[in-house]
Amino acid sequence: MTSRKEPEKPTLTMRAPATNDASEIWRLVRESGVLDQNSAYLYLLLCRDFSDTCLVAESEQRIVGFVTAYRLPTDSRTLFIWQVGVCASARRQGIALKMLAELVNQTRSLDFIEATVAPSNLASRRLFESLARGRGVSLTDIADAGFLTGDFPPGDHEAEPLLRIGPLSERIETSTSATFDCDTKSIL
Repeated sequence: MTSRKEPEKPTLTMRAPATNDASEIWRLVRESGVLDQNSAYLYLLLCRDFSDTCLVAESEQRIVGFVTAYRLPTDSRTLFIWQVGVCASARRQGIALKMLAELVNQTRSLDFIEATVAPSNLASRRLFESLARGRGVSLTDIADAGFLTGDFPPGDHEAEPLLRIGPLSERIETSTSATFDCDTKSIL
């Protein structure tokens, strides 16, 4: 009886985005049907001007996830997470958390992580709760510091309270290997 060798599992790598990644990030956002789609130009700016606070995750030379973020202009020790996306078939494998952990690990001099998340977006809320739990720090939901429904165009969006994680101390340990079969039809 011969034993079958299992096929090699794809390796997940993370890196800073380049401008040639912007159109793929924009496409992933558009196809998600969940994330707010910004102009393609904005993703070019994020990949060029904020590449030190953004990440893409690749497997087999395909972008399967991304994080866009920036330091607050009024407080450079706070990292604001704008969007996190993972393709549908790569979800539930911890890739979003690994990307966030890696981004926090490589971004020096941080005290806090912030994001605005709608109450109905349970997946994102759980992601940020996991990040806080993994760091052993608190997550604070600050309703009046985020965006109210009235801040968005009429009928366009529900309120997004501010989530604040920290204060941060030690770096997050993370593994950058994962296995999955990914089609980039939709993302988290």
